[in-house]
Amino acid sequence: MANRIDVEDLSPTGGEPAVSARPRIYPMSREQEALWLDDLLWDGPSRYLEGWACRFTGQLDIGALEWALGQIISRHEVLRTRLTELDEEPVQIVTDPGPVRMKQLSCSPASLPELLSRIATEPIDLDVAPIRPWLIRVSPDELVLVVQLHHVAIDNWSLNIFRRELMHFYTARVLGRSPSLKPLRMQAGGYAVAQRAAGLDPADLAYWRERMRDVPLSCTIPPDRPASEERAHRAGRHVFTLSPELGQAVVAAGRTLRTTPFSVMAAALAATLWQYGRPDEVIFGTPVSLRGAAADEDMIGYLTDLHPIRLAISRDTSFRTLVTDTKAEVLGAIAHRAVPYAEIVRMTRHSAEIDAPPPCDVTMAVDDMRWEPFSLPGVTAQLVSMPPGHSKFAMHLNLTARKDRGYAGWWTYDADVFDATTAARAASTFTALLTHGVAALDEPLGRLLDPAT
Repeated sequence: MANRIDVEDLSPTGGEPAVSARPRIYPMSREQEALWLDDLLWDGPSRYLEGWACRFTGQLDIGALEWALGQIISRHEVLRTRLTELDEEPVQIVTDPGPVRMKQLSCSPASLPELLSRIATEPIDLDVAPIRPWLIRVSPDELVLVVQLHHVAIDNWSLNIFRRELMHFYTARVLGRSPSLKPLRMQAGGYAVAQRAAGLDPADLAYWRERMRDVPLSCTIPPDRPASEERAHRAGRHVFTLSPELGQAVVAAGRTLRTTPFSVMAAALAATLWQYGRPDEVIFGTPVSLRGAAADEDMIGYLTDLHPIRLAISRDTSFRTLVTDTKAEVLGAIAHRAVPYAEIVRMTRHSAEIDAPPPCDVTMAVDDMRWEPFSLPGVTAQLVSMPPGHSKFAMHLNLTARKDRGYAGWWTYDADVFDATTAARAASTFTALLTHGVAALDEPLGRLLDPAT
C-alpha cells in the first residue's frame, strides 16, 4: 500500500484557491509564524496536523454537508488562507470563498482504522489551504466525515466553534431555514495585525528572562533508545483513565488549596518527572489560551501558545507545596502569556547549544471544557477518535473530563525513542502519585515514593 494518499482536491475549493484581484495580505501572528517556520525548516512531515472525525449512520445529506462546510470556510477567513512568503516576509493571504468538494473514499469497517491513520499523516500544503475534508463510505448507510486541519488555523476552543457551526449550517440547510449566526467581530488577519502593532511588553520579557535563567535543558523521561536525526517522530499513544472517585478527590483538593484541577494534576506530573531523575527542579510545558477579548470569542484560529511551568522540588517537598507552587507558576504564565514560546526558547539558548532540545519536551493539557453535544437531524452521529500522526513532543499528557467526573487520559509519545511499556509505566506512576498526593497533601514526596523511609 502506498504511503501517500492520491489526493485530487488539495484545497477546499477543489484545486488551487482563487486569489482575489486585490488579495488581502496580512502578517502571520507570532504563533502562526513559529509553526510555519518549524514546518519549513523541519526535514520531514509536519508534526502539527490535527484531525476531527464523526461517523454518521442513516441518510446523510452530502450536499448539505458540503454546503455547511463551505459556509464555515467562507465565514472564517483563516480556513481559506494561504500561509507563504512574500518579499521574504511570512504572510497570510486570504483567498476567495468557493464551494467545497470533499475527497470521497470507500473502505470496509475493518480497514477504517488504517485509512484514518494514513489521513492523519497526509501532508497539508500551507501555501494552498490549512483544511481538507474527507468523506469515507463504510457501508451503504454509514459515512465517516474526517476534517484534517493544520494547527496554524485551529486550537481546541476553535474546534468547539467548528462543531457548533457545522450543526447550525447543516440543520438550516436540510430544514430549509436561514442561518442566523451573527457576523464575526474579528478575523485571524486582523488579530495578527493588532498583535504585531501592540508589540511585546518589556515587563513580560523580563519575567520570562528571569524564569528561564539557568533553566534545565531537558526533563524528559529517559528514552529507551537514542534519538536519531533521521527519525520520523512516529506517535504512539497509551490510553488510560482516572476514576470518578479520583476525579472528585482532585476537585476537592483543588477547592481546599483554592486552585484548579489543572494545578493539582500538573503537580502530579512534576512529581512523576522528578521521580525519574530526582533533579532539583523540573520543567514542562502547557498550552495557554491567548483569548480574552469579546471580539475573538467566536473566531476560529490558532490563539494558543505553549508556556513553561518550572518547579523546584525535593524529597521534603509536600504535595500541598507543590500544588501551591504550580498555581503560582500557572498564574505567572497567564499574566505574561503575550511572549511567544519561540521567544522564550531563544532566551534559553546560547550559540553552543543551538541544537539542544527545547526546555518543554514534555507537555500537559487538561480539557475541562463542557463540549456541546454534537448531532445532526435525520442521522445518528458518533464522534470517532483520530489516531495519532506525528508526535509534537517527546511526551504529551492529555486529560479530558468525562460526564462521570472521571478523566480520560492518554500519553502521546515519540515512538521512535520510547517504548509503549515506558508510556504505560509513566501513566501508572502519574496516577499513583496523584492518588497519594490528594489523599495526603502534607506528606513529603520522599515518603510518597519511598514509604519505608
